Amino acid sequence: MTHHRRRTTTGAAALVLTALVALTGCAGGAAGDDDDVTTGPTETVTVPPPTSTPGSSESPTPEPTETEVAAPLVSIPTDCTQIVDEATYAATFGEIPLNPENFPRRDGTARGARTASVPEAGAQPFQIVDAAAELDCYWRDPRADISGIGVVLGRLDQTTAASLLDQVAAAGATCEEAHGGQLCQQQVAVEQYPVEAADTWFVRGDFYIAVDQINVPTNDLIGSMLAHLES
Repeated sequence: MTHHRRRTTTGAAALVLTALVALTGCAGGAAGDDDDVTTGPTETVTVPPPTSTPGSSESPTPEPTETEVAAPLVSIPTDCTQIVDEATYAATFGEIPLNPENFPRRDGTARGARTASVPEAGAQPFQIVDAAAELDCYWRDPRADISGIGVVLGRLDQTTAASLLDQVAAAGATCEEAHGGQLCQQQVAVEQYPVEAADTWFVRGDFYIAVDQINVPTNDLIGSMLAHLES
């Protein structure tokens, strides 16, 4: 009887030992298998979107734009003899009488420095020039039949200046950029006299010059006036 109990105890112990070994083997295998180890909840990382498409070149840096240079201011004198330098005055007008009384303005008033007015809407070129004039000059010898030259200086708002240039261009004047502004000129036919005659208009900013000349040649009179009057 005693021998039988000893065998039973040994068999039970063997079974327990086998179970422990099996459990130990499973635990050891789990610990050594890195792919199945969970260390805890993973952290979510937010990746910002790329600022540019991969493979594309960066946007070119905008080139600086050219800065417009303001046109020089032009002073309008109160004396017709001061519109150009002395040498140009002598070469252009010489001894031709200035502002003779028997050749007044179209409205009958005296020439020279004057107070400008605002041209009416729809005014024709000569009306615009007359109304906005701050200095109206005319050189003509009373003994001459038609020879003479008139120069008017004044200021115009943008809309009126555009109207002036549009009208003279529509009437046949040739216009071009000159001296930083717009210059329009039209040849004028003089009946019974084979002489040169022309009307000229120049606008730059709010400043304008109007010249009408008959049988009095000039050499870049507009440029000479600007060079003398610019500040």
